[in-house]
Amino acid sequence: MSHSRTLAHGQSVGPILLRMLVALVALLGVPAAARAQTPTATSTQTTVTPTIVVPTLLPGGQGPRSPFFGPAAAPPDSEGPPRDSSTMPPGRAARCRWDLRGAWDANGRQTDPTANTYQAQLTFRQYGNYLMAVKSNQAITYYGVCSGDRLELDAYSGDQLVGAYTGTVSGNGRRIESTWVLYSPEYSAGYETLTAASLPATR
Repeated sequence: MSHSRTLAHGQSVGPILLRMLVALVALLGVPAAARAQTPTATSTQTTVTPTIVVPTLLPGGQGPRSPFFGPAAAPPDSEGPPRDSSTMPPGRAARCRWDLRGAWDANGRQTDPTANTYQAQLTFRQYGNYLMAVKSNQAITYYGVCSGDRLELDAYSGDQLVGAYTGTVSGNGRRIESTWVLYSPEYSAGYETLTAASLPATR
């Protein structure tokens, strides 16, 4: 009699316990599954990259090579030749080797869109390792840097970036071989040789 109650009790209790355990496991498992399927805050966030504002852009998205010096930015150094106290342009390790101030005669050749030769005069103002230049018969001003023997200038028409000018100084600082490109008002490109027409004001 006692044995049958135990057996009956065991038969009745076993399924109840089993159902409770299954329910408990299911209850504990649901939040974990829900958490695994619920997107986290970080998965829905987007990274915002700061935008660097430059004065203008050339075709193809190219910006000025010297955004720290131009029509809207004063020279970073005082006027005069390179010296030990000259401010170094960002990203340049070599100081300008030359005093390039004064007038230069340009003998050039335009190669695009048509070929022709020309003569002009370029006048440099120098601020340590920084340069500003204007060319005769051209409403363009050049701003940029001199690092070692290399010139890297941006060409502006007013405050609009329109091209680039790159040169190498030789001949004891009295000769510059250069290439240039203008994108506005229409594309043109060429090269020229500059020869110093006058000595700098001081040495």
